[in-house]
Amino acid sequence: MNFLKHIPLVFFFIAICTMSIAQVSFVASTDAKQVIENGYFQVTYTLNNARGGNFEAPSFKNFKVLNGPNRSMSTTIINGNTTQKVSYSYSLQPKKVGKFRIAPATISVNGKTIKSNALLIDVIKASAASKNATEEQQLFVKAEIDTNLVYVGQQLVIDYKLYTTVNIENYDIAFEPEYQGFFARDIRRFDSRAVREVVDGIQYTTKVLKRIALFPQQTGLQTIAPMTVRLGVITGNKRPNSFFFSNQIKPVNVQTNPLDINVKSLPMPVPPSFSGAVGKYAVNSFIDKTNLTTDDAIAVKLTIQGNGDIKRLQPPSLNFPGVFEVYEPKVLDEISQESGGKLIGQKTIEYLAIPKQKGQYQLNPSFTYFDTDSAKFITLVPNVFNLNIRQGKGTPTSQLPVGSEVVINKDIRYIKSNTSFNSKGTPFPKTGLFYGLLLFPFLVLSGAFIYKQLLAKNGNIDIALLKKNRAQKVATKRLETANEFLKANKSRDFYDEISRALLGYVCDKLSIPLSELTKDNVRQKLQSLQVQEQHITDYMAIIKITEMALFAGMDNSASMQETYQKSVKVISEIETELA
Repeated sequence: MNFLKHIPLVFFFIAICTMSIAQVSFVASTDAKQVIENGYFQVTYTLNNARGGNFEAPSFKNFKVLNGPNRSMSTTIINGNTTQKVSYSYSLQPKKVGKFRIAPATISVNGKTIKSNALLIDVIKASAASKNATEEQQLFVKAEIDTNLVYVGQQLVIDYKLYTTVNIENYDIAFEPEYQGFFARDIRRFDSRAVREVVDGIQYTTKVLKRIALFPQQTGLQTIAPMTVRLGVITGNKRPNSFFFSNQIKPVNVQTNPLDINVKSLPMPVPPSFSGAVGKYAVNSFIDKTNLTTDDAIAVKLTIQGNGDIKRLQPPSLNFPGVFEVYEPKVLDEISQESGGKLIGQKTIEYLAIPKQKGQYQLNPSFTYFDTDSAKFITLVPNVFNLNIRQGKGTPTSQLPVGSEVVINKDIRYIKSNTSFNSKGTPFPKTGLFYGLLLFPFLVLSGAFIYKQLLAKNGNIDIALLKKNRAQKVATKRLETANEFLKANKSRDFYDEISRALLGYVCDKLSIPLSELTKDNVRQKLQSLQVQEQHITDYMAIIKITEMALFAGMDNSASMQETYQKSVKVISEIETELA
């Protein structure tokens, strides 16, 4: 019964804790920090995660209040977390030219008065062009980028931005360029709010219509063709003889500006540890055990995350100690997600290895990428693992001392009294065992000589030549994996594996470093080796299909089957010609 008396107190503390988790703020914002004289803009005061009263706006002494205050409320619940917003908005018009400060607003929360931030507004004189603006000046769409100088594999974001001084009912993209020389992906989560901006003395309402993330795949000057956008411009109110209200809409087609992108190759020399990542990256490493025996296997995982082309990133070499038998790394997952208006890619790679000798060893998993800000190759070492390897049961843990003999029975064996010196069976010099023992030393010496020659040969082996000789075998293995994904109707995994097979084949066969892999390089190299033009064209066509499938989405089983057959055929044809 005493506990029941404290229930209200418990709920009170829960409410206090809940309020402490949600941060209370009172923020002033505007949709335009620069406006023209006689223009207008909006100011909004937002109270977050609290109930307020006695809201008091500033004087707005340098502005005329066209509308407001307009009060609105909203409540959002995400994963059990509740956020509340209360907003007060005003439409203002400047009275004169100059730079003006709008003082903070105030509001009462739980008996305390809190202030918002102040705002600075720059009012400029309208240009003559604003009064006599042509149709092209009143309405246009512009392709905007933050830089036109990038590296192969670096992410480039393009905004297709609408500028208008007239009312727009709707818009539709009539033509979009193919972005040749790039991997292209839509970014769907970005700030698409309307904002007021002043350009050449004209105040526009602007809005980002579309955002694209591009990853350049080849060096040189690349041109992105203009996009065509169909806009519905409101020209009047109600259509005559129309029962329902509807605006009069005039369709207008506008074309964006073309873009010239200069794509640079990576600086030389490229470190041997570089695996294709360009941009900004972070890496984490994990190991399942550090104390093990020679009977155990260890699993090391690398999780790599960055804003570059995650598909170009190949599993880096972890440089296990020489006493480990290391298996081919496996990509566990590869995902891309949007964050901050850009694409962030993540790849998780697993390495399996088995120790062959006991002892203390150290493993330093590392990852090298090209940092586009500093224009340098950077190597990250997230963790250092100290491994304690004990002898397992699979091999003897000890050996008998030299000269010891095996005792067959514990009892002393009796002395045989009747002895015969006559041989029984075939004499030993005439047996196969005798000749085998006679030839054994010569076989050992011959084997040692051959082994030494092989070691000398392997010590000077050409890695590029080894890759070249194994190119078809590796590609065939990847095509077999692609066929499994085809049967399972996993389209993305299928096209991903086809892309790996084709690109990996030419990298190994033509000795092209991954950092320099471009379509032009491949075509020129194949042409220099006198490969038939038709086979080159077929190869390039399949590469384009995989690009479209991976970034536009294709899951037609018939198309997948046709792509698989063409891939097998084109690799076989090129291999035959190069052989």
